[in-house]
Amino acid sequence: MNKKHFRLLFLLLFAILLFLSFNKHSKDKANSYHGVIWADAAGYYVYQPMWFIYGNNPNAFPDNVETKTGNGFYLDFKNNKVITKYPCGVAVLQAPFFLLSHLLAEPLGFTADGFSKIYSFGLYFSGVIYCCIGLFLLSRFLSRHFSPYISVIAPFLFMLGSNLYYYSIDMPGMSHIYSFFLFCCIIYLTPVITSEINFKYYLIFFCCLFLVALTRPTNVLIGLFPLFYQIKNKEEFFARIRFLFSKKQALIFAVVLSLLVAIPQLIYWYKTTGSIITYSYGDEGFSWWKAPKLIEVWFSTNNGLFCYTPLILACLAGLIIMIRKADNRKWEGYFLAVVFLVISYLFASWWCWWFGCAFGARSFIEYYALLSIPFAYLLEYSLKHKLYRYLTIVFIASCVYLNMDMEYYYDGCFYGGTWDFATYLKLLNS
Repeated sequence: MNKKHFRLLFLLLFAILLFLSFNKHSKDKANSYHGVIWADAAGYYVYQPMWFIYGNNPNAFPDNVETKTGNGFYLDFKNNKVITKYPCGVAVLQAPFFLLSHLLAEPLGFTADGFSKIYSFGLYFSGVIYCCIGLFLLSRFLSRHFSPYISVIAPFLFMLGSNLYYYSIDMPGMSHIYSFFLFCCIIYLTPVITSEINFKYYLIFFCCLFLVALTRPTNVLIGLFPLFYQIKNKEEFFARIRFLFSKKQALIFAVVLSLLVAIPQLIYWYKTTGSIITYSYGDEGFSWWKAPKLIEVWFSTNNGLFCYTPLILACLAGLIIMIRKADNRKWEGYFLAVVFLVISYLFASWWCWWFGCAFGARSFIEYYALLSIPFAYLLEYSLKHKLYRYLTIVFIASCVYLNMDMEYYYDGCFYGGTWDFATYLKLLNS
């Protein structure tokens, strides 16, 4: 399968997903939680009307807009500030679609206020485009190590069998599809920056890494991936570090220049708090760090990882194969295993370990880009063994069916308790 076929395939995927996205949202009610600019998503989004229309002036915003969008941000009329706790990385990536929507609003008969329906259309486009580009880059990366068919099928099955689909189609205003896209960019760039010193690629890499931090700060772990990519032993690990730092001038210049993407965030924090570095989440923090809710994060009916995305079990099986069978990828496999445990601990330590209204463990979604590597190993290994092949096909098909069935009937929140299997099973019988 050549590059032309790759591109045509993902253009077709884009057209299908765009149709599904507009169809899914065709009956959305204004000013309700079914809207794409609502609650957390509105908190990520509000930077754009603030940057391009109203400035940091709450009096210029439409009346009661914060209430109509689920109170994802706060208009402080007393101090003349627009307050959002969410960082601006999502808004930076959404900005081209916002500007296009704003340009077309009045000619197409919409109110150019930053919140009318056409701005939601822009988010539908952004979610699908970033999903497809991310899957394309991930597929190109996998094609370096697997057959063309596995490199295409693995990301595609991952999307269909996980809540990545939900957060691309249903909830493109949330941060996860943008983080997933940035993870895919970093993974795609890794073979290049680990084989040659090229300032251009270093600059793109660090721009993506800083945007990752500005989207979800805990996601900076992805920046360690180049250190472990295709490492066989300790000697190669230290050789990789020496290579990456061999041209310090180019490295430092790339880091400093890429810091420019953080300027909007630093300016916003300074204007609203008087400090360029701010912890904006207030009392919210890792309050469970001494007693992390790991079992709940993995198995709870309230957004537990394996209850809603059992496909991750296939990834963990592939991780075992990767460590035991792929001699040239053992360190990479151990790295992925450690990352999975570390992020599980982080998410289980967060004060709201179920992450509120969500479809499954949404906090893991961006890490699916990394977990697709052992998933591809599982597919490759299964194809060589008849029994495993059929078991894998049945299991993955079941995961895809489960995900798509639940996704199209899910109402945005799980209304049961931590171990409420009676309510959970109703989702499966919808």
